[in-house]
Amino acid sequence: MKTQNVARWSRVVLLTGLLVSSSSVNAVTPRGRTSIGSSAASFFEERSATYQIGDEWGKKPVTPAVLSAESPVFVRAARATAKAGGGTSFYLGKFAGAHVMATNHHVFPAAYSCLGRMIQFPHLGARSFKCKTFLGTWPEIDLALFTLEVPQAADEQVLAEVAGNFAFDRDLSPNQELLTIGFGVANNSSRVMMSNQDQDCRVFSRYAEYRLMGDPDEINPGTYSAWSFANGCDVSHGDSGSAMVDRRTGDVVGIIWTGRIPKQSSTQKSDVIAEWMRTGSEMIWKELSYAVPSVKIGEFLERIAELPSTDSRTREILEALTAR
Repeated sequence: MKTQNVARWSRVVLLTGLLVSSSSVNAVTPRGRTSIGSSAASFFEERSATYQIGDEWGKKPVTPAVLSAESPVFVRAARATAKAGGGTSFYLGKFAGAHVMATNHHVFPAAYSCLGRMIQFPHLGARSFKCKTFLGTWPEIDLALFTLEVPQAADEQVLAEVAGNFAFDRDLSPNQELLTIGFGVANNSSRVMMSNQDQDCRVFSRYAEYRLMGDPDEINPGTYSAWSFANGCDVSHGDSGSAMVDRRTGDVVGIIWTGRIPKQSSTQKSDVIAEWMRTGSEMIWKELSYAVPSVKIGEFLERIAELPSTDSRTREILEALTAR
């Protein structure tokens, strides 16, 4: 999704991939996409059917009342989730002395994405932290990493309690139940935090089946390919950069990056998509949501750390991050 056209930024407002503006429904794209006007953006904001997978629109607001009744896995994931520009990000942990955050490449496509940016954690005592250092961005895994400036010791402790690194050694299995939390726009004009853990939010691809695939978003398609696994989670523009969490173990098994948008009517039937999975239909790779698996993220970051061109500080952090 993913070429850049910075010259258009000051004038052109766009809806892009699963990314939207933090200040409005429209968004600035770093990816050279076509413009969708405010009326169209409002249309998609109200139309969960544009994005729905299976019988149910599974996105639910994450409120203090919800958190008080949810599992420890859910609570940790929600507290670790933050707004980053027009997308979503999440806290990985402290590595080599650096507080590391993850989001998509298309949310933070370059170092300027970090400049002056405040990262907002709605359910971490409404804390915000300044984006400190941009570590890198890689389209093949649609990932960007950056660090936070955390000046207070009390904040260090709070962040430590919600840290959740990628499960680099965890291959994915069909029917593995997932949880996603982000700030997608569908039925969510206020851009509050929303979660999805309905019956269809699970892995649909085969065991350890990962494909380097292009973007199936028909509204605003990107131009690069990323490693992917297929899943049935409801995601919409603004969810870019959301963690894909194993609902049972809490492992961070990937990061969402795209999906087929708009969805066909057949995709909005749980029995139909279940049959696709049972028969191994190629529709799994055309009509659902797609996330980059943590296994591929780990392989890629290890290679980046070994490159002579990688600066010593970034190498130190990546080596700590990917240590088994």
